[in-house]
Amino acid sequence: MTALGDRLERGWLKEVEWPERPSALQTWMRGVARELRSPSRSASPHSGIWWVPAAHQPAEVGAGLRLLATTPPVAFRGHAGVAGWRAELYVPRRVGRGAGLKAVSEERFWEGLGHARRYVVRHGHLAVPHAGAPQGGFDLGRWLANLRAASAGLPPEFVRALAELDVWWNPPWPISWQRAWHRARAHALAHGLVSGDDNLAGMPRWLERWLRQQIAEYSRLAAEQQQLLAQLGLTAAEIDRFHAWPARRRSVLHGLEAAHDYAARHGHLAVSQPTSHDGFALGKWLNQVRHRQRAATQPTRLGRRLTALDTWWNPPWPLDWQRYYWAARHHLHGLPEGVVWWTGAPDEDQARQWLHAQQASWHLLQPGQQELVSGAARGGVARCRFSSGASAHERDT
Repeated sequence: MTALGDRLERGWLKEVEWPERPSALQTWMRGVARELRSPSRSASPHSGIWWVPAAHQPAEVGAGLRLLATTPPVAFRGHAGVAGWRAELYVPRRVGRGAGLKAVSEERFWEGLGHARRYVVRHGHLAVPHAGAPQGGFDLGRWLANLRAASAGLPPEFVRALAELDVWWNPPWPISWQRAWHRARAHALAHGLVSGDDNLAGMPRWLERWLRQQIAEYSRLAAEQQQLLAQLGLTAAEIDRFHAWPARRRSVLHGLEAAHDYAARHGHLAVSQPTSHDGFALGKWLNQVRHRQRAATQPTRLGRRLTALDTWWNPPWPLDWQRYYWAARHHLHGLPEGVVWWTGAPDEDQARQWLHAQQASWHLLQPGQQELVSGAARGGVARCRFSSGASAHERDT
């Protein structure tokens, strides 16, 4: 700063630059860095590179400029008879070590620390979101974010005061990770530690996804992060137990093999959840795959492989309706070669009654259901009964 002040003929720069506290120039440099990282924030009136915090605004200069603006010019005669003007006004310059600025910075810090202490009493940590809504007129999240950005130049007493409230107030990893850890720790305290031998069964969906991500990236986490995960029960030994869970690695392969065998044997995949096939919980596995497929925005790779086995493996209507459809189709057209009846399949009378029920509620069926029922009845032994009802419906529409 001394060299810069000499080059710019601004000797006062060396007076405001102290190693133990940030200066206005450092604030400007951080503003430039923020604008380069997040251009969308530059529209904010309090985040631009030319915005100067109140603590860095010299009050005496502002007052002098306002006085200069209201003072009429005074005429004088310069050299060689050239007329000119000047304002008879002296604007004082900042002198000394900036003790007033230091006092303002300390006052604002201790005020913010009071808000931080109340937040810790309520929540137990200082992992506050950056964009959180101000509480009590004070933006604690933004205040802490600014302190983290300037942590290298904070006075030691400021750092100690914050560490006494939360030792991880400024972690070397993203603050979002720390916030997720606190949420997971609250769940572990309420419901017990994480166990690796149950494949994270029974965990809330958000916690299961976060823990699986930590397991996948465990070797790349910092040693302190691994220690924090151990407080949740997720130690290295538990992660090894998770990877050794018997049915975890080959569940997809076993599921596809069981689904292929069941579809070849019975002609469809409209199985109920309690259904097992050769010791594999096929119904439960298909139910989980259906939930994941419906949550996805497009067909998954696993979903496409199941569609190749049964086009209606994941129908938008109840599975019980789909099973009755397959029973009615097989009763009307006969079982395809190599296909056998499944356990609990409806008999022929039940299938006929189901077809009459579809005829009676034809207008309530979805277009896909109407197409399936029409295809099943076409050419079957109940064609005369069903097709007349379908034709009547078609005439009405």
